[in-house]
This record gives sequence, structure tokens and C-alpha cells, in this order.
Amino acid sequence: MKRLFIISLVLLAVAGAPLGAQDTAAVRPFTLNDCLIYARDNSHANRINSIRTRMARVDKHISAASLMPSLDLQGSGNISFGRNIDPGTNTYDTRRTLSTAYGLYLSIPLFDGLVSINNLRISRIAELKSIRSRQIQQDLISLDVIKAFYNVDYCRAMVAQMQAQLRRDSTDLVATRRGEQLGVKSGADVAELAAVVATDIYELANQRNLLDKAWLQLRGAMGMELSSTPFPLDTSSSDTCSYNHIPLPAPAAHPRIAEAELSVSQSALALRAAKGAYSPRIALNAGISSSYYRLVGDQAPVSGFGRQFRDNMGQYVGISVAIPIFNGLANVNRVRRARLSLAESRIALDQTIYEIDKATAEARLDLHAAIIEYDAAARRLEAEKIAYQAMRRKYDLGSASVIDLYTTSAKLANATANLEGKRVKCIISRIVLGYYYGHPLISRR
Repeated sequence: MKRLFIISLVLLAVAGAPLGAQDTAAVRPFTLNDCLIYARDNSHANRINSIRTRMARVDKHISAASLMPSLDLQGSGNISFGRNIDPGTNTYDTRRTLSTAYGLYLSIPLFDGLVSINNLRISRIAELKSIRSRQIQQDLISLDVIKAFYNVDYCRAMVAQMQAQLRRDSTDLVATRRGEQLGVKSGADVAELAAVVATDIYELANQRNLLDKAWLQLRGAMGMELSSTPFPLDTSSSDTCSYNHIPLPAPAAHPRIAEAELSVSQSALALRAAKGAYSPRIALNAGISSSYYRLVGDQAPVSGFGRQFRDNMGQYVGISVAIPIFNGLANVNRVRRARLSLAESRIALDQTIYEIDKATAEARLDLHAAIIEYDAAARRLEAEKIAYQAMRRKYDLGSASVIDLYTTSAKLANATANLEGKRVKCIISRIVLGYYYGHPLISRR
């Protein structure tokens, strides 16, 4: 009965499939690029940044509107009580007067020290900065998706390894029980192998839990519905590590450097705009106006609305000039602040270039180290396989204990997991180095 219980438990653990793995054969597997495109279009942060870019475009249109003429249509109406000027005689009286006024006013800015033009240029650069900022945030999210994608690949390999190890140890347990019945194996060997199988079942459950968390992390990075349910992944492009796969620098500048350069240009234009506030402001003004009035309660005849509107029509054209003389040193302090902002932007550009160069050097070292570690892990795995096969032959011949077999099996499993981890690390390091070299993370379609 105990033997049947252990075998049933083993079969359930080995045959158990991850939740949601059914009915996925008809779905086209997601490649890494498919996951990145999905995250680009559905991630909450990317969607917010897209809206911010559109807002920056609207701000640019608002700045452009300051260069356009302004045309206003105005109208007013009032009733005068008490002592007021009689519109008919232009003298003071105490009669109530109903009056209305209408006007069409035009103002065309001619010169304001190029402040409006520089503000428009600043808005254009702000839009470009918003695009660069969105690209930077999109790249950070893409890097998270890449790490989550290969974490799923790694966890799936670990689950498959534990399933194979559980099947192998379960087969050894059955063979050892048969050997005990034949008298060639002891009860201690059976007990030790039963403990090994129980450990394998525990580790398999733990690896499946890690795999579920990896799926949840990948879905969260992509902006999918949060769930541990897997979907088909295509990891066939995950090649091995070698020096032939080291990327070369691309001519494109890193988005962070491009954003910092735009900040310098924006600060320089802001300084020009601040200096432009010292200049006179000249505008061309023109307008057409008319009015209508009627004395309330007066029986004297009053011209109709149409005639008064025509007779009271007036036009004007003029030029206004405003020369700033003193405004509490506000302009002086604005210029000082703009100079400091420009100096800060230039230092920030140097700092960004320095940080990108440092990150590129670190990524280059990480990739070289990952390639060396991967080669060493591959050689170690081959050696552990040979050692395990030799120990297994000794165990089958009765010259090795279960502990010896378990020790070599554990070392083989550790070497296999280490090789898979180094492979994933090598792939991610190569992608990160390519990113700092200027290669896009998402393949354009």
C-alpha cells in the first residue's frame, strides 16, 4: 500500500501540467519582439507618456498662437440712473438712459524682442524632449520585459529539469525496491531514495511556483491582465553565447544624450527670451465701433437702431509702443536665472555622457564575463555528466551508495541550472550592450 501511494504521488507530480497550458496550440507563439511591441502599445506607463507627448504638441500650438493677430468682437449694454451724460446733448441730466455699444477690435503684434518666436522654438524643443523622454521610458519598460521574458524561459527549463530528475529518481526507487526484494539492495537504500524522491517533489512544486511568479511578472511588465496563466512563447532565437555575437556600436546617439542636448538648446533659447524682455513691444491696433441709445420714458422721437448704428460708426488705426523701464528688477533676475539654468543643462549633458559611457563600459565587461562564465559552465556540465554516468554504473553494480548517487545527481542538476542561468545572463548582457551602443530594443515593422 505504501509503495502504491508513493508511485501515485510521483505520477501526479510528473504528469501535472501548468495551469492554463491547454488549448494554446492554436495561438501563435509570442517572440521577444512580439512581447516588446505588446508592452509598447499596452503598458500603462507608455500610454501615459504618449498622452504627455500629445500635450507637448498642444503646448507648441499655444505658443504659435501668440504670433497670430487677435480679433475680438465686443458688445455691452447698460441703463444709467441718476446724474449722467445725455448722449444726445452731451450734457449732464438725471434721466435714465438705455445704451448699447459694439466693437470689432484687431491687434497685430509687430515686435516683442523675439520673445514669442523664442518661446515657440522652446515649445518645439519641448515636444522633441517629450518624444525622447517617452523613448527612454519605453526602453526601460522594454528592458524589464526582456528580463521577465528570459526569466520565464529559465524557470520553464528548471521545471523541465526537475521533472526529468523526478522521473529518473522515481525509476531508481522502483528498481531499488525490486532489488530489495531480490536481496541485492538494503532497506536503507530504499528509504534514502524515497527521501530523494520526496525532495524532488518539493523542489518541483517550488520551481512551478517560481514559474507562476515569472509569468505574473512578464504579464505585469507587458501590461497584460494579471494572471499566472502561461501563453505560448517562442524562444528559438535565444542563441548561445560566443564572441561572434558581440554587437558593434551604432551611429545613433543614446536617447538620454539626445534628451540632454535638447535641454541645453531649450535653456539657450530661454535665455534669449529672457533678454528679449528688455526690448520695446510694438503692436498695430485697429478697430470699428458703434453705439445706440434711448432715453427711458422720454416721448421725444429717437432715431432707430439702424440709423444710429450707422451714424455712430467709428474706426481707428494706431500703433502702440511699450518700453520697459522698471519692473522691480524682475527682468534682471529672469536673465540671471536663465543663465544658471543654461549652465546646469550643460553640466547635466556632461554628466549624462559620462554615465552612458560608464554604463556602456560596464555592459561590455558584463558581456565578456558572461561569455567566459558560460564556456566554463558548459565544460563543467560535460564533466558532471561523465561523473554521473560513472557513478551510476557503480551504483548499478552495487559498488556505490545512494548517497553517492544523489550527490553526483545534485551536482549534475546544479551544473545544468548554472549553465541555463549563464546562457540567459549572456543573452541579456548582449541585448543591454547593444542598447547602450545605440541599437533599438524593438525591431521596426
